[in-house]
Amino acid sequence: MAKNPHYISQLAHVEVYTTDLEASVKFFTDLIGLDETGRDGTSVYLRCWGDYFHHTLKLTPRDTPGMGHLSWRADSAEALEEVVAYLESTGAGEGWVDGDLGHGRAYRFYSPDGHVHEVFWDVVWLRETGERGSVFADRYASNRRRGMSPRRFDHVTLNTSNYPADRDFYKGLGFKNPDEVRLDNQPGERAIGGLFTTGNLSHDIAIFTDPGIEPNQGLLNHVAFNFDSREEVLLACDWVIECGYTLAMGAPTRHKADEGFFIYVDEPGGNRFEFYAGARLVFAPDHGPDVHYLKDNPNDAWGIVSPWKADGTFKDEHASVKH
Repeated sequence: MAKNPHYISQLAHVEVYTTDLEASVKFFTDLIGLDETGRDGTSVYLRCWGDYFHHTLKLTPRDTPGMGHLSWRADSAEALEEVVAYLESTGAGEGWVDGDLGHGRAYRFYSPDGHVHEVFWDVVWLRETGERGSVFADRYASNRRRGMSPRRFDHVTLNTSNYPADRDFYKGLGFKNPDEVRLDNQPGERAIGGLFTTGNLSHDIAIFTDPGIEPNQGLLNHVAFNFDSREEVLLACDWVIECGYTLAMGAPTRHKADEGFFIYVDEPGGNRFEFYAGARLVFAPDHGPDVHYLKDNPNDAWGIVSPWKADGTFKDEHASVKH
């Protein structure tokens, strides 16, 4: 039997630190329309109606916002043991931890710039019943059109002080690299960011350089949820304004790199979230990277809004938050 050249099957969930837990929970349930699926002593667990696992977002209170950890599901029980052995051989491993609500034991590790990750296999597939249940057998919850109502958790974008090291790290884990952003087209690579995927999505994780941060102090840039259509993104714009929030970039637009149509919204706990649709899919295992240059503003295909200055530093002081 052919063996997949990777250890990880999918992005499972993200833990986000919030400075105001209950305000964040209200934001994600009332404005965004996520379902709360559990609470423990400190954290609240949520997911979109189209997600299958117990949760895809974990909210944990802390004095400063940012990312707690990013969680991946292994390709199989055997792949979990294999990736643990690989991570230990690279020195990136931290060790085993008991699972959160919704999944079994997990192995914690660090990417080169200090972002905390975990990988697990045993998981709870949460099929709702009653008012949350669906008549569709392949939906594990119904779409009750609450708030913005995104379908699923999509990706996470992180900032790093050393993109080439992170790129090599994720490639070593078997991720594809369909897009890369470079500072310019002068001789020498001068890469400052890229997109990485475990399967067919345009990306499960994006990594971008922020020269303003110190080594091993990687930051959370944003977390993204996905809609089925661009029309839903436009409808979400109205709902954001009606609820008293603002669009972080002022209007929807489209990424040049990956082609996703999107908006950003900052939640009251201090973190930025993206809501988008229409990004390309990548099926070929040997595709890419397609190269984009900073001067062409890969963040905004239709306008002039860019998070970067010409030297690759970030303009927006809220574009990333410490974890």
